[in-house]
Amino acid sequence: MSTPQFATAPAQSVAVARGFVADVFGWMFLGLGITAGLAAFFSSQNDMMEYVNEHQGVLIGVIVAQFALVIALVAGLNKFSSSTARLLFCLYAATMGFTFSLIFETYSTGTIASTFAVTAGMFGSAAVFGWVTKKDLTIVGQVALFLIVGLILTMVVNFFVGSSTLEYVISAVGVVVFTALTAYDMQKVKQIAARATGDGEAERKAAIFGALALYLDFINLFLFLLRFTGGR
Repeated sequence: MSTPQFATAPAQSVAVARGFVADVFGWMFLGLGITAGLAAFFSSQNDMMEYVNEHQGVLIGVIVAQFALVIALVAGLNKFSSSTARLLFCLYAATMGFTFSLIFETYSTGTIASTFAVTAGMFGSAAVFGWVTKKDLTIVGQVALFLIVGLILTMVVNFFVGSSTLEYVISAVGVVVFTALTAYDMQKVKQIAARATGDGEAERKAAIFGALALYLDFINLFLFLLRFTGGR
């Protein structure tokens, strides 16, 4: 079954669909802004790397909180109000700001800026493809999710092995996987937008879920690209 197109929908449906997509990207960009802003703030303080080395429990607690927040958002979205979902999303973005401050100290500013620009270009291209393609990307999303499990296991192994070759392979696969996921998630956003009625609560929560998916795609694409650009 082909995905409904905005061009064939009534004017009111087009406006509702566009409003839904704007909501998704609005929250996604807000999340990225919170993460970048707090990362810059924390990295501007006294040596963050030294602080984390002396207080490793803080970093572990933040990482556990990140997992808990994502699980809560995904598993409890239907139970939460849209306001609660938005709050959890912003809290997650804030915790990512703390961990990203370590990246600001690990990589040069120029490397981070150039990698961000490349990430934005690749993310935008993949999102456009996911929006305009008539090909069903469901199988692409399923394969990508399967590969993520393999990536995580390989990264755990390489933590002990320390192979630079394997590191580059992981980075390359990660870039491909999250580029593909971006296209898949964008197609899902389009499909939900095409069915949007403007009825409120359910669609506000769906917008947060879409924003979270695209936010994670962007963040992970950025991190895997950063492995290539190096500059440590």
